[in-house]
Amino acid sequence: VSYEVSIGLILITVLICVGPCNSSEIVMAQKQIWFGI
Repeated sequence: VSYEVSIGLILITVLICVGPCNSSEIVMAQKQIWFGI
């Protein structure tokens, strides 16, 4: 469960940093995060 919480925090951080306007960049960032795990 702990790793799911950390993933959620990372995704939230990415969303805040990238911003809601750049949806394509958010998708790319999520792909990089998933490959990094």
